[in-house]
Amino acid sequence: MQRYLIWGLTGIAAFVMIGGGLAHLLAPAGFAPLVPSFLPVGLVLPVTGILQIGIGLAALWPRSRAWAGLAFALLCAAYMPLHLWDFVRPDPVFPPPVAATIRVIVQALFIWAGVTLWRRADRRQGPPQSG
Repeated sequence: MQRYLIWGLTGIAAFVMIGGGLAHLLAPAGFAPLVPSFLPVGLVLPVTGILQIGIGLAALWPRSRAWAGLAFALLCAAYMPLHLWDFVRPDPVFPPPVAATIRVIVQALFIWAGVTLWRRADRRQGPPQSG
């Protein structure tokens, strides 16, 4: 059972991160409204896209899988305020209450998936070492 859970969570993290990262790079206009006006959209979207692809690829490699799960959870937690902002902003990206609520629930499930992957995947080898 544990093995299937790890594989399922790995698939979710990899699919969401690689797919989302590619979308950030190939169709940034869809994500631009989520970026607060005080941040440079032209820098934020490519950087987060590349970061997401890296996390997704790391989830596929057993040695870095647990740490990728943690990174997935932390990045999704960092995105959560942007989704909560839709409840109060004058021009919501995901109109409240239904769409915004669904988005927040999905984001919470992604955070749970990443934390669970981090806790249950094999971390005995530690984080990947450079060079």
